[in-house]
Amino acid sequence: MSGGLWHDHAATPRQEQLIFKAGRKRARPTQADLIVELLREKRALGEPLELPEIMRVSIAQHGARFNELRSRGFVIENELDRDTLGVVRSRYWLRHDPERDVPAGEARP
Repeated sequence: MSGGLWHDHAATPRQEQLIFKAGRKRARPTQADLIVELLREKRALGEPLELPEIMRVSIAQHGARFNELRSRGFVIENELDRDTLGVVRSRYWLRHDPERDVPAGEARP
């Protein structure tokens, strides 16, 4: 398999309804597109995207989706910590969005 695990794997209709607003025109989004949308919403709030939120939209192969996004130029930082009970928490921060961020030294149109 040359493209990796389910590269450009289409989002299910349920996943689309959970993330995208009704009436928004778009091609059939992939699961990676869903993660990008979640990351963008959280970044706008100054918060990380936490693993339970990813699992809530039924993206089980989120690691593969993050690799896919990183190969497209997204900079996504993973932060791990362990609470006093030993539970590991995983958070993801969108640090650079190549589709929306203005490169350093360039002005917005």
